[in-house]
Amino acid sequence: MTYVLVTGPMGAGKSTFIRSLPKPQGNFIVPDNVPDMMLDYSCELDKFMFYEIDAPTATGKTWIEWLKVADVQIIVGNGLNGPDENFVELWDYLTHNTPDKNRMIILNRTDEIKSEWKNYSNEKIMCVGIGEIIDEETAIAANKDIMAIMNYLKDKYG
Repeated sequence: MTYVLVTGPMGAGKSTFIRSLPKPQGNFIVPDNVPDMMLDYSCELDKFMFYEIDAPTATGKTWIEWLKVADVQIIVGNGLNGPDENFVELWDYLTHNTPDKNRMIILNRTDEIKSEWKNYSNEKIMCVGIGEIIDEETAIAANKDIMAIMNYLKDKYG
């Protein structure tokens, strides 16, 4: 199994990304040697174990083992703007505390990578545009973008 942490600042689109993963999804298997914690969302998909942790929670000391167990860290950012202070703080925390982890950045709500993200050019950056709006607070990301990310993960880590 490949463990994929999905994190990012509040409101960046982590839940939209996770909610948009293809169906059917299987049951998440808790990795060994991590504290028993309640995850925001978790599922198994094509031998990948996805789990979501909000940025303020992820930077808490009790979650460090959950950050370390991830084979891949996906950091979701608001692609309509450049990295805000919350994204930068989370990024710095992850790179300092888990320097050996693979990371990728998902820019939500856009289909282009703006120049403000150039400081992260060594990382894989992909975009996720808006797909279907379900209601005022709930959306599904564009299926073609989610599938491109899944194909990348399968090719690189599968």
